[in-house]
Amino acid sequence: MTATKNDIQRLIECCICCDYLTDVRETPCCHQLFCYSCIQSWLKKTTKNCPRCRSTTLTEQGLLKNIVVQRFVDNLQFDCPNALQGCSLKIARSDLVKHKRLCLYSPEKLANKQRLKLDESRSLLLRFKEGKTFITDKVLFDLAKLFYDEHDCNNARECLQMIKDQDNSQGIIILQAKVERDTNHYDKALELYSKAYTLVKSNSQRIELLSAKGHLLSKKGQYEQAKDAFSQALDLLPTDDDSQMKAEILNALGLIAKKCSDVSKKQQPELEPVRNP
Repeated sequence: MTATKNDIQRLIECCICCDYLTDVRETPCCHQLFCYSCIQSWLKKTTKNCPRCRSTTLTEQGLLKNIVVQRFVDNLQFDCPNALQGCSLKIARSDLVKHKRLCLYSPEKLANKQRLKLDESRSLLLRFKEGKTFITDKVLFDLAKLFYDEHDCNNARECLQMIKDQDNSQGIIILQAKVERDTNHYDKALELYSKAYTLVKSNSQRIELLSAKGHLLSKKGQYEQAKDAFSQALDLLPTDDDSQMKAEILNALGLIAKKCSDVSKKQQPELEPVRNP
């Protein structure tokens, strides 16, 4: 049987901190590998139980060094912990701590980069409003998306309003609807979603818009209209569809049915008790 990369990676991970092994120690009871600091801390907090096999005879003095595994781990090439954020480098375990500190894709550096980009975008918008620079409709739309993603709905709305040709662009209208929705202007958002629905051409876009309308109508307490919107979205899905979207629509319909039932119960008059003559 051939070990995969994931199998090897699991073998060299500490099951306490779930990170790659550091200063490897092996337990004599079940030969499980741990970081020395992790197993040391564990033994101080527990009654000498092994985290893996629950042996009650484990002591710090009984832990074994595993130099072979330590050398293997230190020289193995790992994906950067920030791979999902965009870093494609592979780093030796011995260099991992240094790389984490310097990696351009670390959460801290990405957050600083995003803050700088947001400040520059606000400055650009201000210069445009003061007539000191020119911005195309495309740049205004890109600015609106950036502001919206950063929860700056006021600037996002302002950028969208300054776009000259906005009536026939479904992307602009949908973004406008999201801005109005997130600032609690539900009626305006519903109007925009309906307008966008007349422009979209694919079923997937229609389903997303109907689902968005359904959620808004449900927030407004208009459960029958919300049910209709979700039902229309459900009808557009293929019969054998097993996507997350279908699960969300069915869940929303279930919640609406429960709310309608609760409302109906509250509205029913209480029956007076029958009195014996």
